Amino acid sequence: MQEDEAQIGWGYTDGAFIPPPAPVLPAPVPAEISRRQFFQVLANRQLISKGEALTAVTAGTLPAALDALVSQILDEDIEWEARMLFAGAQTFNRSNGFVDFFGAMQGMSTVDLDQLWRDASVLD
Repeated sequence: MQEDEAQIGWGYTDGAFIPPPAPVLPAPVPAEISRRQFFQVLANRQLISKGEALTAVTAGTLPAALDALVSQILDEDIEWEARMLFAGAQTFNRSNGFVDFFGAMQGMSTVDLDQLWRDASVLD
C-alpha cells in the first residue's frame, strides 16, 4: 500500500483522504487517593450517604454498606485487617487487595475501580 492511499476508517474532505484522529487514552490511574477522596467519591456515586462519608472521615466509622461487605469475610483475621484498613487508613492504595475485594462485592470491574480512583483523585 502506498502512503497516499486511504485505509479503512479514513475520511475524505476537500479531495483528500484524512486519517482518523488518534484514540484518546484514559488518564493514568493514581497509585493512591486520600481517605477523604475515597469516601467522598463513594458518596458522590451514591454508594454511601453523604452523612456516612463525613462520619467515616471524621470518626472512622464504617458506612453500613462497607460494614456489610466486610462482615461477609469468613476469616476473622482478614476481616479485622479489612476493618482496620477501611476505618483507619489515611490513604487508599489502588493496588491493595481489599480494594479489589470491595470492587468485586460492588459488582465493579477493574476498569470501574480504575475510573473511581481517577474520579476521586480530582476531588479538591
